[in-house]
Amino acid sequence: MRFLSTPVRAIAAACLLLSIAPAVAEPAFIEVQDGKLAYDACGSGPKAIVLIHDGILHSAAFDDVQPLLCEQFRVIRYDRRGYGASPAAEATYQPARDLEALLKALKVERATFVGSSAGGGVAVDFALARPEAVDGLVLVGPWVAGFKPSMAFMMRGLKLAALFKAGDIEGAARDPYILSKNADAERQRVVAWIKANPHNFGAGNKERFMVDAKPRLGEIKAPTLILVGEVDIENVHEQARELETAIPGAKLETVPATGHFMYVEQPKAFADRIAAFLSAEP
Repeated sequence: MRFLSTPVRAIAAACLLLSIAPAVAEPAFIEVQDGKLAYDACGSGPKAIVLIHDGILHSAAFDDVQPLLCEQFRVIRYDRRGYGASPAAEATYQPARDLEALLKALKVERATFVGSSAGGGVAVDFALARPEAVDGLVLVGPWVAGFKPSMAFMMRGLKLAALFKAGDIEGAARDPYILSKNADAERQRVVAWIKANPHNFGAGNKERFMVDAKPRLGEIKAPTLILVGEVDIENVHEQARELETAIPGAKLETVPATGHFMYVEQPKAFADRIAAFLSAEP
């Protein structure tokens, strides 16, 4: 059964404005149904990691993290349709199906999926559809199908969307949950990245989840780590706690002194947590 994207999901994506970094100069592409995806990969370790960006910005969000992880693992990141270097979708599509096509093209049988915000929803969607291909899940400030945002969360999302459409990217980036108070340099990076990729805004409108994940979270058997920045918005913390309860064996960690963009603000600490998680996987 398919569950279509809703205006609420678009608002959530706007509110969960996430970071990017410079795009790959000459990205590689793989073909997917009625489209193609830009990706890059590095490392050659025995375990594979796939980095899945959020619902506003593209895969360069992990620019500082990927080289650290590539020292131990094979790491793949990609732009979902309409984000970064990937052409926009011409019709509705399922990101989890694109992810499946990406793994097939790159001959990756199993991986740990690191999904940020709406990218966490893609990771969960994929895990429910293809559990045999999932070694583990790392859900970062996740937003998963079936959860409802609070009114305060929606109002904040509308405000951020209005600022973005008005071109006041600096104002949007000053939202206090995105980064910690003194992360001025990282905030300026975020502003520059958003201005360089305005097409990312609204790119997720044609995405459709395969399932309503919330009532099926108990089916997930893969080891799961949930990370939430200390200063992230309360609605994200609430959902993270619900995910920890619903997913068998899931572990929730609050990352101190950082917000929704923890991999921009604390890339080494973020990479170290992922590496420790993979090292502990059976």
